[in-house]
Amino acid sequence: PFVFSSGWASPVFIDLKRMISFPDARNIIMEKTYDHIERIFNQKKPDMIVGCELAGVPFASLVADRFHLPLVVALKTRRGFGRLAQFEGYFPLNAKALLVDDLTTDGATKTKMAQGLQIAQAELLDIFVIFAYETFPQTATVKRLLNLHDIVNFARAENRLPPHELSILEDFLRDAPS
Repeated sequence: PFVFSSGWASPVFIDLKRMISFPDARNIIMEKTYDHIERIFNQKKPDMIVGCELAGVPFASLVADRFHLPLVVALKTRRGFGRLAQFEGYFPLNAKALLVDDLTTDGATKTKMAQGLQIAQAELLDIFVIFAYETFPQTATVKRLLNLHDIVNFARAENRLPPHELSILEDFLRDAPS
């Protein structure tokens, strides 16, 4: 199994970082992402897009560019002093943020980033990821484009995995700790 930084183990590892190197796939996923984010904007409009260090930054950059919003990078740890010590870039007090990342396992990193925004006196409107495992207990509420169930259902419907590998994933989903 793959063991994530959260300590959770999974029979599958989703690596969205590679997707940035494939323009056609990236564009398809980002168009779907923009549609989801526009629905979030209908309820509440952010003043900025915050990308999670490191893998979330390319995706957050594309979102910020698409919606013509400032981009800020949230760091995993504080560096230096002051209210913006956990961020690259600038935002004023009480700025409304949409936090964007590539994926989440248990949401612990997103919770840390949300706490950083609170310390920096910003308002977190929502968290959006392209992929959420949704098989582990969550520490943060996250909106997502896809989850592991979606991928397993697609693999099954399109015969994309050998039966024994599909069985491993289906067993994992059925017995996951969530």
